Amino acid sequence: MRFVYNSNSTMHLPALMQIRVARETGWDGIFVRAEHLRRYLLQGYEPATLRSALEGLDPVNLGALPDIERWRTAEHAAMLDEARELTDLAVEIGASFVQVLSGPVAPGGSYTGPAELTAAELRRVTANGLRAVADLGAPHGIRYYLEPIAWTPLAPLARAVEAIEEADRENVGLVLDFWHLWQRGETPDSVARLDRRLIFGVDFGDSLGRPGGGGPDQRSRWVWPGEGSIPLKAWVDAVLATGFDGWWDNELYSSRHWESPDPFGVAKGLLDVLRGVVAPA
Repeated sequence: MRFVYNSNSTMHLPALMQIRVARETGWDGIFVRAEHLRRYLLQGYEPATLRSALEGLDPVNLGALPDIERWRTAEHAAMLDEARELTDLAVEIGASFVQVLSGPVAPGGSYTGPAELTAAELRRVTANGLRAVADLGAPHGIRYYLEPIAWTPLAPLARAVEAIEEADRENVGLVLDFWHLWQRGETPDSVARLDRRLIFGVDFGDSLGRPGGGGPDQRSRWVWPGEGSIPLKAWVDAVLATGFDGWWDNELYSSRHWESPDPFGVAKGLLDVLRGVVAPA
């Protein structure tokens, strides 16, 4: 079991500061956002400096590739171009995992999403996308985890699992994001029934309000874990019941907390909460 610092919890820090926060507060690994790393590299710094900074952190997770199911010809080609760039970056910095997201991640944008597709068609095009992306990273040992986003047609956990199984690639799996699952109305029972081999990681987190909202308004995430509505111990127990023993992060996707003057305190507090629920002394 390893604990991964999710840099979404301190969104506005420079890339190297995110890495420093993770290292100095005791996390095993780190999740980093590609846009933060590219911003750093655009200043003329070499990728080798990021790889050096990340040395010793394990795993290193990189996000994210949105709208994995894109199937229309031009959109599918654009998705693969994005996947190649993200995979190349993962290889350059020594990342272990790459995050992929069901779509549309941004409702109302230029990509209208797969709402017109039947469930079978959605499963097929998602599996095709996962398979194509997985084959890009397989020679480099890169693994990809699908995160079903609450407001997308692939959000039901059963649908996401079916797409992963149809993709039939050993380097494709699932991340269990408590907030997205809660918003979609999933339960610990549905998690406990999963095959642990499909689970690559867990995004621990809380939510305000009742389950089943399912919309793109993410203000319900503005809560410190343990102070919201999700019965976190029950969800953790459900994950552990599968036999899963991989990485966990604690994602505080909260613009209120991003303004904290003490990112080290935020990171240390999140690790303490995570350890206290997942691996109590």
